[in-house]
Amino acid sequence: MHEFDISWRVNSACQGLDPDIFYPESEDNCEQATAICKSCHVRIACLNYALDTREKQGVWGGASARERRRLLRVGRRSA
Repeated sequence: MHEFDISWRVNSACQGLDPDIFYPESEDNCEQATAICKSCHVRIACLNYALDTREKQGVWGGASARERRRLLRVGRRSA
């Protein structure tokens, strides 16, 4: 089993916010979460974590689950 460094989380823009913002009922309602992610200093680390762990739900690093699946299909690129 892989161990992942998640120390970046303490510097995330989402720290202390309602997690429901990042797990909307529909992937079409991600605007609030992605707006928060845009200003986040650890967005790339968050996105890479979600890609590495194959996170299936929520908005991570400014990308919805659908967007992350697309990134994985076409190969990892810097966000």
